[in-house]
Amino acid sequence: MSRAESGFGRRGRRGESRRDEAAESVNDDEYGPDEDYADEYDYDPEEDFSAEYGHTHTRAASGDEYHEDEGEEASSQGRGRGRRAKREDKGPSKVSSFSANAIKRVSVLGERPNQIVYTLAEQSRRKRGTAVLVALLTAFGLALIMLLGLLTYQFVSNDGSGMVAETEDSIVEPPEGHTTLTPELYLSEPNREETFGAINERDPDTEPMTEDSAFGGADELELNGVSLEAQQTTVNDSCTSMVWGGDLAQSLLDAECVNAASALYTDSDQEYVAQVTLFDVADSDGAEEVAAALDPANAETEAGFVLPQTGEDVSGLHEGYSQATTQVMGHYVAVFWSAREDGQDPGEDSDLATVNVASMNSVQFIYDEVVRNGGSQDEEGEGEE
Repeated sequence: MSRAESGFGRRGRRGESRRDEAAESVNDDEYGPDEDYADEYDYDPEEDFSAEYGHTHTRAASGDEYHEDEGEEASSQGRGRGRRAKREDKGPSKVSSFSANAIKRVSVLGERPNQIVYTLAEQSRRKRGTAVLVALLTAFGLALIMLLGLLTYQFVSNDGSGMVAETEDSIVEPPEGHTTLTPELYLSEPNREETFGAINERDPDTEPMTEDSAFGGADELELNGVSLEAQQTTVNDSCTSMVWGGDLAQSLLDAECVNAASALYTDSDQEYVAQVTLFDVADSDGAEEVAAALDPANAETEAGFVLPQTGEDVSGLHEGYSQATTQVMGHYVAVFWSAREDGQDPGEDSDLATVNVASMNSVQFIYDEVVRNGGSQDEEGEGEE
């Protein structure tokens, strides 16, 4: 190598060194020293964050090869290399400094970006769930208000003057130790079509019997010098609770009995007692079945009859002699049952028979229903006789 070449090289190196120092001085003047920033954030400008965020450089794999090529290129190109080196050795540009700062700030956050995204998503799901819950509660509240309104309307409209009868769906067992007395004299009258044909079927809109509607006009009865006075009246929604005997109770269920009414009469001398029992069933066919089950002589059904409403201090209808008549009157079954209060056999005395017939006048409201449904007054009079 000649001195000229050697001097040129030394001058080139000295010039390059001076230019590098000048470049560093300019970089510090323009952007300021980075020592405080690096100390505060522990930041190394030369540190590569690309691998942490999933980026790879193809240049990294061929770094050595790149530097070898660069050395050979530098030796072959001479001054061109020196000029390029000066440009490449300058400090980081503004864009590079900004990118490095941004990367460093993201690295300081660590996992917080993912946590923030998860938190926002969770809040969004909670808001949607809250909206659905509010909608469901609102719908439930409206349904509850409508139900309360409907129940209030039914309560107000069915204040005792617009009640709809419902049939019984199970048998009520009679009380323990109940009497099993059946009448010694029993008569049964079938339905008379010419008289009660107008009420062979119960009107579904008909109100069930009440004490006033059934016996309100029958407090006192009189026939052939025998006077009877009502001592008690009852109405029961359970027809089967008024009888004993399984077949009889089942026949009332099958006939769709809605309720039963009962009245207890005694004469002025307290010598006789008469009990009237009414069953309101769906139609005359069902009434005929009930009447058949009441007949003590019917061998096709087991024994059964109505339960007495007299107290235990009255022997009549609990034991001894009694007589009864059952009459089918359209969709009603009427049982007229009489006895002496002491339960003794009347013998030749006909007053007991008169008491039994007189008690039949207690069901005047049935004839009134016949007239309301198109029956004639003549038929009503014939029925009363």
